[in-house]
Amino acid sequence: MARTLSNMPKSSMYLYTVSALLALLSLATLSDSQKHYTRTRRLELREDVRRMFQHAYDGYLRHASNYDELRPLTCDGHDTWGSYSLTLIDALDTLATMGNYTEFRRVCTLLTQKMNFDRDINVSVFETNIRIVGGLLSAHLLSRRAGVELEPGWPCQGPLLRMAEDVARRLLPAFDTNTGMPYGTVNLRYGVPKGETSVTCTAGVGTFLVEFGTLSRLTGNSIYEEVALQAVYALWERRSPIGLFGNHIDVQSGRWTALDSGIGAGVDSLFEYLVKGAILLNRPELLQMFHEAREPIDRYMRKEDWYVWVGMNKGHVTLPVFQSLESFWPGILSIVGDTEPALRTMTRYIGVWKKYGFLPEFYNIAAGEAAANREVYPLRPELIESAMYLYRATKNEYLLELGEHMLETIEFSAKTKCGYATIRNVVTHEKDNRMESFFLAETSKYLYLLFDEDNFLHNNGEHGEQLDSEDDVCVVQAGAYIFNTEAHPMDMSALHCCHDIKEDFYSTLDLSQFSEKALLERSRKQRVAAQEQWTPPCQSSGLSDFPGEPRNAQEAGKAQTASLAVDIEVYDEFQQPAADVLVGNFERIRRERESNQSAQSSEVSRNQLTVSDLDEFFGKRREQFTSAEETLNYVLNFMDNFTMDVAFIRGLRLYDGNISSVLGTGAQKEYEGRMRSLWQLYELEQQYAANIQVIQRLGLLNFQSDGETTRRHLAEVLDNLNYRHKATVNDTTTEPHVASDVENNETTDANSDSDKTIIRNAIYEARISYENAMMNTTAMQEFMHRVYVMGTSETALPFTPLLTQEELSTLHVIELDALEERDLFKYTRRIVDFRKRMSETVDRLQTLMEELKPPKSLSSADVETKGTTSISPTAAPTEPQSQSVVSEAPSNDSKQQQSHTTSESATEAPTQSQEEAPSGAGSVWSQFVQSILRKTTVQRVKFDEAVLLEKTRKLLEKHAHKELPHQLFSCRRPEYIDTLAYRDFYPEAL
Repeated sequence: MARTLSNMPKSSMYLYTVSALLALLSLATLSDSQKHYTRTRRLELREDVRRMFQHAYDGYLRHASNYDELRPLTCDGHDTWGSYSLTLIDALDTLATMGNYTEFRRVCTLLTQKMNFDRDINVSVFETNIRIVGGLLSAHLLSRRAGVELEPGWPCQGPLLRMAEDVARRLLPAFDTNTGMPYGTVNLRYGVPKGETSVTCTAGVGTFLVEFGTLSRLTGNSIYEEVALQAVYALWERRSPIGLFGNHIDVQSGRWTALDSGIGAGVDSLFEYLVKGAILLNRPELLQMFHEAREPIDRYMRKEDWYVWVGMNKGHVTLPVFQSLESFWPGILSIVGDTEPALRTMTRYIGVWKKYGFLPEFYNIAAGEAAANREVYPLRPELIESAMYLYRATKNEYLLELGEHMLETIEFSAKTKCGYATIRNVVTHEKDNRMESFFLAETSKYLYLLFDEDNFLHNNGEHGEQLDSEDDVCVVQAGAYIFNTEAHPMDMSALHCCHDIKEDFYSTLDLSQFSEKALLERSRKQRVAAQEQWTPPCQSSGLSDFPGEPRNAQEAGKAQTASLAVDIEVYDEFQQPAADVLVGNFERIRRERESNQSAQSSEVSRNQLTVSDLDEFFGKRREQFTSAEETLNYVLNFMDNFTMDVAFIRGLRLYDGNISSVLGTGAQKEYEGRMRSLWQLYELEQQYAANIQVIQRLGLLNFQSDGETTRRHLAEVLDNLNYRHKATVNDTTTEPHVASDVENNETTDANSDSDKTIIRNAIYEARISYENAMMNTTAMQEFMHRVYVMGTSETALPFTPLLTQEELSTLHVIELDALEERDLFKYTRRIVDFRKRMSETVDRLQTLMEELKPPKSLSSADVETKGTTSISPTAAPTEPQSQSVVSEAPSNDSKQQQSHTTSESATEAPTQSQEEAPSGAGSVWSQFVQSILRKTTVQRVKFDEAVLLEKTRKLLEKHAHKELPHQLFSCRRPEYIDTLAYRDFYPEAL
């Protein structure tokens, strides 16, 4: 070291010394606490946390027990994630953690008696899993300790376990996708909602291993663990070439729709569950995946112990911010035994906390301040979670001091008379009217565990309770307790009690594989493979890590020289030379691959839009361009250069609901139907807006669907839309003088000229508005701003328009020829034609129904008989409009009412004479209309759990026989591995 420093220039030596001192000072900050915490002081702080929790919990019970969450400023409740008393379930295991077993038992009884998840509501798959499934499973595993009366067979049986499985089974339809990755939303009664977006955040895909794995091990139903594994494997296969994950992905196509990569929001719990899933489920391959994923994270994201956001394909920095959700990372590093970098990063995060008293959602690292519009702190637990883990690993009392400061600031700034409120702005400490359930489930629990060193959840397996049953003997309450991402602890020891009992081992065996011949052949192959692939268990760094490779450069040279002098003869199964065939096939495959690659490269000629591209665009200023035309051309070229695919378009929700309601699903499908550049998307949006403008100005939405007058008017509108170019040629005046043209024709038929004038004016004004939008640079900027806001979750991005109104006036409106204009309003023509045909159809059907009146000679008994097979005339309007036939559908309640009316119509029909029936509106017409309504009702697709299981197992086949890296646990293993007892639950036979 002395020789190296002596050869350095003085400036380099100075910088080296300063950097070394800074590194030592950062570690010294954590190593030297200003306080010493006696056992008595820790217990005092623990009781302060208990009082904080009790105040918030009592406020929820008193003011919001029937709602998901408490609103602490107004002392009432509101539903957020599913309207199933979310906070009550989320806080249940915290009661057991703090020893309040009486309240724990009361809530368990309450949930068992009153909770019902068979409800027609759409819920978040991710949130429902971590909060509801996780909370119920944890409460089930803690029931014995809390003194709950247990069913025979616990922990493999129990009401809370059945409730957890009931909820998890309702989430399973979300996993029925092409990739095995789940949708983000599911209906608890009917499955995935119709039209649900297939774009989901990465964490929403990879955060099921702990809950679903625990559920499978306790119930013996392997489908939960298998779908969770497949979701993780599907993500793993779609990493970028440099090993990074994007932020959002299309679960059907597997295409990334958000390319920013980080360890924070949208991604965080994927990495957390790779570590915790490996420990809880005894799957070392998951731990290996975490270590492989961490390498590119450290290489591209880690900047001076901060972690920033980068592009997943190139690793360039896209967002130099720290998110409060990233605070979980030091805790995960401590779990895998890497405490030194965890402490350094923790120092950075603590510095932000000290600056504000809280952690803002976004902290701009370069500016050293909270990001604009991201100053909120919803009482998140991640920082105290890492402090708890690190303190357990290092016993550094500075972490206790951090916990004390966090407790003080929450008490001082967030406390209200009913609970604790979200901090809307960490700078001003202004409050917001929400207390999220994780404040009771996580923040309070981790603070409590930080100060309560003797808590049973800290059990490292030194003691437990033996549980005897008829089938087996197992140990429970021995730990280790693995917390899910909502801080619900899972008793790792209890999982061993149920799996071997409930798993039907023989159902998965192929008995033909156990014949004498098959066993001998398999044994021979295993011996040969073992001899060929054997390497020393711990070889030196100079040796190759792969069997069959040259050990050093000398051997490599010999092998290369030898291979040049040997001719290889290849024989087929008939012992005939097959070299020519082999080479020919190889050449054919190579040519096909090259042609496919060239075809793919020629098809995709555009770039995907990134956040950095939009930042660069909004950084442009007007003074950088010499003319308005140059500015406009820049914007047009920019918008034409970037591509957006259908999933990303749908995920951004840029499509106007007004367009969808007026123009129908056909326009929406075209809008989302294929890959488009920004310019194509913007142009299409303007075309739709022009169609809406024409339809509204013509008043077509207010027209009735019947009547000869309406049909004549609609026919005239169609004629003007389809053949207006003929009128344009014959007119002696141009469109801007439509008003004068009308004045010159006042002597003609007033109604006809009036209609034509309205139509022409509407078309002309819509066309001019469309052309103005095409050249309006400011409007294009606003469109891209919507893309930026929706794609990055930013609320505001101030920008200055590149062109002023005066400069816009110098640009000339383009002229459209007749065919272009007619094509522009194709959707308007489609709507008009549809309404005209519907009006004609309704009239024809009405005439047919008139001819089908019941004959007057029928007796009352015959009428009564017919009444039992038809729907009462009161079940539908006598002259329904076509719009109601197309758009309305009866609800479940209305269907029940219809069936009730049907059963009673037998007694009502005889009392109504044929003369009293209104003309043209008998029961036949009503029955016809109702049959149409029933046929247009959306039918729910039946979800088949067995089909999903079969499909999932086929997807998992390529991972089932993957050789595990046992050297990870046998060569140079960290000391913490010795405390883990890995066990393979799915061994291959023999």
